Order: sequence, then C-alpha cells, then structure tokens
Amino acid sequence: MKKTLVTLLASVAMITAAAATDLPSKTKAPAAPVADATASTGNDSLTAAYGQDLDNNFGAKVDDVYKLSYSHNIGNGFSVGGVAQTTQDTGNALKQNLEAQAGYKLPAFYGVTLGGKVGVGERFVSTGNFPYFAVYGSADYKAMDKLTWNAVQYRYRSAFDTSSYGYQSHRLGTGVTYDITPVYSVNAQVYRSFDTSTNFNATGDAFEVGLTAKF
Repeated sequence: MKKTLVTLLASVAMITAAAATDLPSKTKAPAAPVADATASTGNDSLTAAYGQDLDNNFGAKVDDVYKLSYSHNIGNGFSVGGVAQTTQDTGNALKQNLEAQAGYKLPAFYGVTLGGKVGVGERFVSTGNFPYFAVYGSADYKAMDKLTWNAVQYRYRSAFDTSSYGYQSHRLGTGVTYDITPVYSVNAQVYRSFDTSTNFNATGDAFEVGLTAKF
C-alpha cells in the first residue's frame, strides 16, 4: 500500500510539473500586431521654410522670408490649408502675409502629377493692410522612390485693388523634394519673379529650403 501511495504521489507530481511547464504557452496572450511601416502617416502636413529674395540674376539679398504652411487632404485629390509668412528686408522692416488656400492634384501620366490651387489673403505692411488673391499651378515628376522633381511651380498674385496697391506679379520656379522617412521630407526651390508690364521683364530671384512633417 505504501509503495502504491508513493507511486501515485510521484505520478501526480510529474503531471503537475508538466502542466505547469506547458501553462504559459496556453495562457500567453497573442502578440500585438506590428505596425505597418508603410501605413499612411495621415492627411495633414506642416512645412517650415526659410528663403531669400534677391536682386535680378541672383544678385544681392533684398530680404529674408520665413514661412509656415499647413495642408489637409480632404480626399479625392482635394486639399485645404493656409500660409503664414513674414518678410524682413535689409532695413529690418517687416511685412506679413496670411493666406487661406484650396487646391486639387491629379496624377496625369508617367509619374507626373498636375496641381492647381487658389488663395485669398491679407497683406500686412506699415503703410496699411490690404486683401489679395493668388493662383498657383504645379507639375511634379516622381523621379525616384524618395525623390520628386517639382518641375514647374507657378504663382500669380495680385491685390484686389491694383490701382491703390502695387502688389501684382508672376513667379515661376522649380525644385526638388526628398523623403527622408515616410513622415519627414526636405525640399528646395529657386524662383524668378516677373512684373505685369507688357514687356514681362524679370524683377527678382529667390530661393527657399524647407522641412515638411506629415501627421
């Protein structure tokens, strides 16, 4: 009897140990899914940029430009956003722009995306504030997986009251955008501004560099 009891206790101990060893694998919670590194980073983007306006033919600096841009993708290629810009000339005089924007982009052909945008804003200067409007056009080419050539960037901007405010110009530029990560990208552009006379003469050049974050 004693030998049978010992054998029974030994068997129970072995079964208990085996069950205890196997318990974690049966009660272990399933591993949390790993986030997809290629998942969308959101429909919003914020760009901080710095640039300089120069004399014609990339001459002496005329002013420094600090700009903050926001864009929200509302779907089907449409977006809304705005720009806040401060310009400081060599005499330290400040001018500001606040502009609301709405745009649309359409993938066209062979990696080319065409875009258009309209804006309405207010120009703040020491002599008085005034409203203006702007029209934008763009053509971008996806040259590589992380590199986009912003081949054509056009802007026409004008005060609503051109007889009182000489704020009217065309601007034509080109640049590149490089995606550092799916969230962050850097960009650089060069521009040339033109007057609105029949001669359409160049009146100045500019460059800009910026950092964009998507969220």
